[in-house]
Amino acid sequence: MLLSFDGTSPEPALAEEIATRGLRVVSNPRRGGPGAARNRAARDARGNYLAFTEDDCVPDPSWLERAAARLEREPSIDVLAGATLLPDGSPARRPDRDQPHYLPTNLFVKRTVFEAVGGYDEGYFHAASGIYFREDSDFGFSLERAGARIALEPEARVVHPREHSGYLDPIRWARRYRMDARLRKRHPDRFRERIEVHRLGPFTVRRPFVRACSAVVIASLAAGIALATGEPGLASLMGAVALAAFLPVWAKWRFDPIRLPVILAVPFVLITELLRGAAAERSPRSPGGPSIR
Repeated sequence: MLLSFDGTSPEPALAEEIATRGLRVVSNPRRGGPGAARNRAARDARGNYLAFTEDDCVPDPSWLERAAARLEREPSIDVLAGATLLPDGSPARRPDRDQPHYLPTNLFVKRTVFEAVGGYDEGYFHAASGIYFREDSDFGFSLERAGARIALEPEARVVHPREHSGYLDPIRWARRYRMDARLRKRHPDRFRERIEVHRLGPFTVRRPFVRACSAVVIASLAAGIALATGEPGLASLMGAVALAAFLPVWAKWRFDPIRLPVILAVPFVLITELLRGAAAERSPRSPGGPSIR
């Protein structure tokens, strides 16, 4: 089993502890994001299947055995997605029919297939800020496009802590949307049909959170312009629209009053990062994809 460190190496005491457990360590000399770390580990791994999890996950004691048994029974499987649960036992991501989310917290990939798609695209990482996002979806969509045979194994489980619990985490969470433009460019159809799409009976709602943030920003700007041009009635109306649109944004953090000052900035940060990402993808210097080679 390999532990991959991104742009760092374990302290001597930790390295010794790792060695006593029969594990191997690989490190990228410069930080390149989680995709680069996984690609680095894949180059040194020796098995026919690559099993991915993350440092903040706690795998079930039978995690590997459950996955291995399924792959032994069905050797035609190229990709096996296990279940990633929160501490209360609920799914870490909202289930999407029979389609996996390709979470690298719990994923098994045949080595030859991993190599055929070029591994993880390392362009989903912004070195200056340390922000990364969507590299897992990109990898999954690349596997699908390559015709990989994909299956779910709910009995192979890991537990992941709840995310975004820190005071400033909503801002960091919003900044990740910078990566959306890259995923839309590389997989336009799947992006439209699979990323933050909610189906309520016969209705399909696409990107409700992004739409709510857009409404907050547009209505707030309109209110400011109306107030500056001497239209207080229109300013009040637009302010009310902005407030109504903000409620689902605040709801994501369970209407936490302590973090409200931070959450108020989320729509503006998110829309700014979407625009920055789109501009970066239009640039001829836009970073290229993987590789594990």
